[in-house]
Amino acid sequence: MSEEAAPSLTPDAAPFRRLHPLSIILKSLSMLSRNIVAIIVLHFSLFDQNITYTALAALALVTLVVGVTTLIWSRFTYQVTDREIRIKSGLLNRNNRSIPFDRIQDVSLEQKLVSRLLGLATVALETGSGAGEDGQLDALSRADAEALRDTIRDYKAGKITADTMADAEPVTTETPPIFAMDNRRIFIAGLFNFSFVLLAILGALAQNLDFLLPDGFFDPRTWIDALPEQETINGLSSTVRLGWALFAILSLITIGFVSGIVRTFVREYAFRLDRVDSGQRGFRRRRGLFTLTDMVMPIHRVQAAILQSGPVREYFGWYHLKFTSLAGDASGETDHSAAPCAKLSEIEPILFECAIKPASPDIDFQAVNPAFWWRRAIIVSLVLTTAALGAGHFIHSGYLAILLLAIPIILILILNWRHHQYALADSQLYVRSGWWRRKLTILLLRKVQSVDVSQSPLDHPLELATVTIGIAGGSTTAPLRIVDIPLQSAMDLRALLVAHRNHA
Repeated sequence: MSEEAAPSLTPDAAPFRRLHPLSIILKSLSMLSRNIVAIIVLHFSLFDQNITYTALAALALVTLVVGVTTLIWSRFTYQVTDREIRIKSGLLNRNNRSIPFDRIQDVSLEQKLVSRLLGLATVALETGSGAGEDGQLDALSRADAEALRDTIRDYKAGKITADTMADAEPVTTETPPIFAMDNRRIFIAGLFNFSFVLLAILGALAQNLDFLLPDGFFDPRTWIDALPEQETINGLSSTVRLGWALFAILSLITIGFVSGIVRTFVREYAFRLDRVDSGQRGFRRRRGLFTLTDMVMPIHRVQAAILQSGPVREYFGWYHLKFTSLAGDASGETDHSAAPCAKLSEIEPILFECAIKPASPDIDFQAVNPAFWWRRAIIVSLVLTTAALGAGHFIHSGYLAILLLAIPIILILILNWRHHQYALADSQLYVRSGWWRRKLTILLLRKVQSVDVSQSPLDHPLELATVTIGIAGGSTTAPLRIVDIPLQSAMDLRALLVAHRNHA
């Protein structure tokens, strides 16, 4: 959007405006970055490393991309009226979309690195239709984007009406955050986010650019044969070889920690959670090193709170607070991080804003049936025994050592069983799960959407059942479940949850 055409809420006769002209640069850079690999491939294959042909092809690509992007920009216009946002787009097939303010559920802002340098932001509109973003204005100036977002929220909260819309001037004041993370806290969070994403990125680059690598690059034997002192290495003692093997393992672990720290810094840099009192009450979250995301999560759309931890993290008192919400951010995520690395004393004020009570020490958690672990242990043991006997008979007797894998697996199953518990208290349902990746879900009973009781063929003989609780905005692939509890207890729990939902 140009400087002389700042967004303002005007009557229905307001003219249609275009996005900021700098959006042409943003779109062009995005398209060129996706085609740079094609130019490299052409340089080393079709053009036989001829720099002249490659330069001409690159120039033609830049001209084409900029031309098409400019044409798309000229055909994209929008209008902000006193009741809705209208968007016209499309080159050949024209699309006219009207998004009433009353239908807009969430407005989020996003700034990628280049957008931040240019002072621009993307405004994403969501109507809750289940199809993700329903409208996007890319790109407006940061101030204009924030003004548009705040005005829409005030309109929905009833603080601005159609009669006063044109004179509205949203004012955003900075107050102390309810939670924030400095670099030290982000570093701590990164230590608990062990990841091999760096190796995955390097591997993907190597696979896509394998024509630039020497033959046999991915064959370990090539590197062994290339060692200048291979005979000396073959003559090393088993202790020295073991030392090198341990060094390699430690190197991989170090890479995992470094990858986790870097990934966390990129995602959580300058994390700040503010309380929003204007318009609809909620939380405003800002974070990101290269891509700055700025979203507002209305409190009334929060469905459940999730506390994630682990054995080591919990020992030091660190937790990750997430909210399951009907609101969706720019990536479509509905489990929003509210405090990625926080103490319980820092989490409690955030939960208080949502009228959610943390689990008190005197809550009586109910354990699930021990069949949770021993049925799975039997299946794992049978599979490993079959694999070990088959491999030991047809390949080598050393494969019988596969049976040793049953020991850690069964131990983990037992630990998971001991940490799978549930409780009802203070009109809330508490569900614990996992030992290594510990998760405590706190669900307000009035937010329960559905309750299903199911039995598998293995459940019938033991009179066990699984309770699946449906949450609006929750995951469809990993819903909230309480598994392996007595059938009668499952039916009683279902009756209690439905009764609380009907009285809400």
